[in-house]
Amino acid sequence: MQQTILEVIDALRNGEYPEKKINQVIHSLEDIKKEEDLDHLFILGDALVSSGLNDYAEKVYKHLYNLTGHDDEVLAYLCDLYIADNRLDEALSLINSAEQTPTSLVIKAEIFQQLNMADVAIRNLFLAKEMNEDPVIDFAIAELYFNEGDLEEANRHYQLLLSLGHDNINHIDINLRLAEVTMNLGDLETAEAYFNAADDNSYSNDDFYRQSLLYYQLKEYEKAKSLLDKVISNEPYFISGYILLMNIHETEHNLPEAEAVLKNYIKEDDTNPLVYFHLGRLNFRQNNSESAVSYFLKAVELDGDYDDAYLMLFETLLKTDDTEAIDEILPGIDTHALSGESLYLLAKIEQENENDENASKFYEDAAALIGDSLEFYIDYYHYLTEIMSPLRTTVLDKLIQLDPANDEWLLEKERVVDEEDYL
Repeated sequence: MQQTILEVIDALRNGEYPEKKINQVIHSLEDIKKEEDLDHLFILGDALVSSGLNDYAEKVYKHLYNLTGHDDEVLAYLCDLYIADNRLDEALSLINSAEQTPTSLVIKAEIFQQLNMADVAIRNLFLAKEMNEDPVIDFAIAELYFNEGDLEEANRHYQLLLSLGHDNINHIDINLRLAEVTMNLGDLETAEAYFNAADDNSYSNDDFYRQSLLYYQLKEYEKAKSLLDKVISNEPYFISGYILLMNIHETEHNLPEAEAVLKNYIKEDDTNPLVYFHLGRLNFRQNNSESAVSYFLKAVELDGDYDDAYLMLFETLLKTDDTEAIDEILPGIDTHALSGESLYLLAKIEQENENDENASKFYEDAAALIGDSLEFYIDYYHYLTEIMSPLRTTVLDKLIQLDPANDEWLLEKERVVDEEDYL
């Protein structure tokens, strides 16, 4: 059987799937008890996991665990399989029945973290730390704080690792972690120092992007642009890289170059509504209203719930006195999905077009969603006054409530009451 196990391991490592031989090993597990064969079985289990054959791997590790009574490595692999399969109850049951060791406590902490019980997880990690001053445990504590958003504690524990001479654990560069943490804490100069201290070979594309964002915040735009060119070259679909590069060019008042960045992204992916929104916004800023409208329409075509695009679309029509264009656009809009702010602008467009039926409806719909916006209710009141709607007194009462120090509304109320009494 030893030869068969070795053949399966070699085949799996070569990307093959020797199903018949795998089943032969699985069906013979109960007969495999020699220590040398068990060592090979452990290697087989790892090869099965690497090949995505988790069901087979679970059978192998269960057999090993039952034979060894307790083995931290086997326990870790078996629990990882349960966690990956979201079988957290089974993982917790297994770990609770296991001998309490630093490894089992670290695994237990991971399970409780998956169960969103961070306090219990951290207690188990500190218990493990009391049993063994292993830097991997300190790293697990730092990672837990980091993932839970407790950046101050994460910062303290990562720094502890560095002070003890551990700058890379589990293939994670501690300097890069600290760069991210201190950057999120707003300490940009310290973050830059950690980036500079990190091993160049440890950088992921996300790290390059994060460092470019740091340079952007430090207003070192040329450094940021150079890094973003690398980010985009590494991953042509890395949308955040394009957006940040666009922001830098826009900050430098180079709107054509900012627009060119986004058009380069469209060559890779022409289905992202965010890109068309920003292209519309940039064209709006350059007074290219026709192009702006076209891009905003493309954005909402790709995402019918993209309210920011609707807001900019309606604002463009209002500011360019092109409100009549709404006649062609409106049939394609699900107005029930719009925010109060978008309905407000749409109402103003129809008011401008003297389409009172639509304007009244959109103002009324906006009022139900927009909240206590003084600007909105002033416009709404003036419109209702313009069309002599009986609703104006209700809206005027709302204005008095929102702006009680303004005597104008009280005087207006007297005037309206007198007018209505006269009528």
